[in-house]
Amino acid sequence: MSVEPHKIILRPIITEESQIQTRKANQYTFRVRSEANKQQIREAIETQFPEVRVVSINTMNYQGKLRRHMGSRHVGRRSQWKKAVVTLRRGDVIDLI
Repeated sequence: MSVEPHKIILRPIITEESQIQTRKANQYTFRVRSEANKQQIREAIETQFPEVRVVSINTMNYQGKLRRHMGSRHVGRRSQWKKAVVTLRRGDVIDLI
């Protein structure tokens, strides 16, 4: 799969827990394409943010939740997605906000 690096990283995940990880362990959380592997995620991060070096990447696949529509018995499903937690070298920073 050859996908452009800016299409692999979909968006950062900015939650209270991810901000704690950023401060304590220099880890950043991103929502990425489901088909992307760790090498492609590493290349995409280092291409989009050339001043940083990636130490490690942890990925998690999430199943879509079942959801009911209001006022009906129809049950649908949210889409599946993938999360990547990227650990950077000590001293490297990504300015997300």
